[in-house]
Amino acid sequence: MNDTLEIQSIRDCVRNRRTIRKFKQDPVPKEVVLELLEDAIYAPNHKLTEPWRFIYIGTENGKKKHADNLKAAFKELKPNMQEEQINKFREHILSVPAFLFVIMKEDENERVRRDDFAAVSCLIQNLQLLAWEKGIGMVWKSGEVLSHETLHRLMGLKRDEQVAALLQIGYPAEIPEAKHRTPAAQLFTELT
Repeated sequence: MNDTLEIQSIRDCVRNRRTIRKFKQDPVPKEVVLELLEDAIYAPNHKLTEPWRFIYIGTENGKKKHADNLKAAFKELKPNMQEEQINKFREHILSVPAFLFVIMKEDENERVRRDDFAAVSCLIQNLQLLAWEKGIGMVWKSGEVLSHETLHRLMGLKRDEQVAALLQIGYPAEIPEAKHRTPAAQLFTELT
């Protein structure tokens, strides 16, 4: 396992970035995340709709509220979930240094929604690469609970918004090895 980040080029960032699931307990200040976002928003964005906004959680109190919000949503979504599972989940939430909800405005037009989700995904990848360059790792979370109306209400989302991603953010305690990728040449065809 590699436990240091040595980034020298965009190519290095793209090839060496890893999904990080184990973090050091060092905090990631909101100012650092905001600085990264100021660059990440330069993602390709058809018609410059800028369909995003962000909710940052980095304090102990904020993480407790976040854990409570997720617990409330899980209780409705999975009423048979054991208290032991919920407590383990809560422990995990409290151990992550920071969270960033990436909220996407949902346009009424399906084509615009698809374009906007692509733009938001590009923004998230920009953010991950910019963070990696500074030695910060992330894991991009999605799932049914992030679409639950209880969580949306507790997080203050508007009717025309959805959670595009929940990013767990921190300094890596462990950097996993690269997983195999199918070479692009095997997936490449040319129309002649």
